[in-house]
Amino acid sequence: MLDRTQDEIGRLIEPGRVHRRVYTDPEIFELEMERIFGRAWLFFGHASQVPIPGDYITTDLGRQPVIMTRHHDGSIHVLLNRCTHRGAKVVNERKGNAPRLTCCYHGWSFDTDGRLMTVPVSEGCAADFDKEAFGLARAPRTGEYRGFVFASLAAKGPSFEDHIGPMKGNIDDLVDRAPEGELALDAGMHRYAYAGNWKLQVENVLDSYHVPFGHASTVNKDGVQFARREGDRKGAKVVEADQSKTASSWKDRRSYIVGNGHGWTSNTSLDDGKRSSAAFDDYKRALVEKVGAERAEQILTPRLHNSLIYPNMSIMGLNIHVRVIKPIAVDRTEVNIFPVRLVGAPAAMNTANIRLLNVTHSAASFVQTDDLEAFARAQKGLRSTASPWVDISRGLGDEEPDRELNATRELATHEMVVRAQYKAWAGYMREAA
Repeated sequence: MLDRTQDEIGRLIEPGRVHRRVYTDPEIFELEMERIFGRAWLFFGHASQVPIPGDYITTDLGRQPVIMTRHHDGSIHVLLNRCTHRGAKVVNERKGNAPRLTCCYHGWSFDTDGRLMTVPVSEGCAADFDKEAFGLARAPRTGEYRGFVFASLAAKGPSFEDHIGPMKGNIDDLVDRAPEGELALDAGMHRYAYAGNWKLQVENVLDSYHVPFGHASTVNKDGVQFARREGDRKGAKVVEADQSKTASSWKDRRSYIVGNGHGWTSNTSLDDGKRSSAAFDDYKRALVEKVGAERAEQILTPRLHNSLIYPNMSIMGLNIHVRVIKPIAVDRTEVNIFPVRLVGAPAAMNTANIRLLNVTHSAASFVQTDDLEAFARAQKGLRSTASPWVDISRGLGDEEPDRELNATRELATHEMVVRAQYKAWAGYMREAA
């Protein structure tokens, strides 16, 4: 049985390594659901997913079913998806529009801000029945930045500003690409699951070490990957021509951490001076018209490859999308990939971005399938008890400050970012209720 004390949790994490139990022990997973996914600021969704009054989307935050709604006054609400009468899930659809949210069991209906509106056959209620006391429960805390909506299921804890603050620039990097300065996550999603622990995907988001090997099938005989952006004639060089070593350009890439488990990697080396196509050129003109040539050039210069907002979401800057990681069990994880539409960009540019995302990060894509296979093999391999530890020591001690970015940096092929995630993990897990 798991000892839930700080000492026991502390013994699972050491400098440069973590115990295999953090991936395989169901009791640890249950504690994660309580102490991480029951407390942390979790990405819920984007305001563009509920554009008009009555719109809603549903998901789970950890084990809790939740609803995000757009109320009549335009405000956004995050509600617990549980009828206050007999506990049934009120909304079963993933998204929709309704003037009221009605429970299928006994017909209790709620306004889009959670207030109880109607109780059928109300003469059965007690004389002092107070409808105001039976509204849908709300997420104790919510926060929003440039349309990105987060919620915490804990009434107390670090503020949203303290949590998201260091990563605002990463969100800005994506949102500023839209000529109108707004994003829309309204182009559907890719949804799939893998047979492995949720932390395998979280680690992988910022793991540049695996790319030349895990994605070897995506490069040509010259070691160059296929083009992954509209307007590019070719992609990044991943390995040298003989494919026996990684490309020299990877030595210039860096990873960064800013606390709270968050981090990002710098972008791959791409030939931006030659980037051109009918769709991209129209998009660039639209951006220049809105922000000016100098600012447009800054926005279009690649800076970020992947960004992780710990513990459950990432933003990719190359094949632009938002990824949400949803733990299901100790050895099962769901991943949701949301294409990003740049509001104000020509339709052809947005269509091209989505088509490229189908090639890279759909369930049957060239890139994501490699990662999912690696996760499944890792989970199987971790059944072995021959060695109790997992090594994450690459670059240990080589971290250095980046004063310009107010971050800590290291080579992208090192494992500083993974160690930072486990520092945050241990912080959450050691804190008893």
